[in-house]
Amino acid sequence: MEPPYMCSSKFALALVLCAAIGCGGGGDGSGGTTNPPPPAAVSSVSLNTSAALLKPTESTVITATAKDANGNTLTGRTVDWSVLPTSGTASIAPNGSSVTVTGTANGQATVKATVEQKTAQAQITVTSTIGSSADVGVGAGGALAFSPDHVDVTSGGMVNFTWSGVTHNVTFVNPPGSVASITDRSSGTVPVTFNTTGTYNYHCTIHPGMDGVVTVHIP
Repeated sequence: MEPPYMCSSKFALALVLCAAIGCGGGGDGSGGTTNPPPPAAVSSVSLNTSAALLKPTESTVITATAKDANGNTLTGRTVDWSVLPTSGTASIAPNGSSVTVTGTANGQATVKATVEQKTAQAQITVTSTIGSSADVGVGAGGALAFSPDHVDVTSGGMVNFTWSGVTHNVTFVNPPGSVASITDRSSGTVPVTFNTTGTYNYHCTIHPGMDGVVTVHIP
């Protein structure tokens, strides 16, 4: 029979060895370290607009969003911005996931965002002749739509909304300038004047998905 002090010494040694090798820990053989999963791969890239109309010296901001295969938004990814042609029509000033596009001369250009080999692009048209008025059909032909759903005018310009027999409204959402929404009606034409540059999003609250945009440009 071993002396008590030898049993105590062996027990103490066992505790030391157990601590050294991670005894009783359900580890993976690597000292209890768990490697983080690899970052999700980029499956798609989208832009907040597919087309923009600008006057020379006018600017707009385009933003890119990367998503994984499950549709989850991915943050912290590097976005490479480019424009073709590289000079003559539009210039770009990248700022992370966004880019400021400025019209330089009449013509067309393509702005492209690339994130881990996935791309998205927007067509830019630069023209010095944007009209001061536009017409929008409200539910024309019985369709639950504004036609066209995107018009461009210069500041101080007017958009004429015309109804075709079905009740709709024109409700502006967070407009950049003072503009009155149009309440429910089914006929007639209502002119709306836009004095402040910016993007005016609107919809019909009666019919979900019936949306439109007015972009107001510098004179």
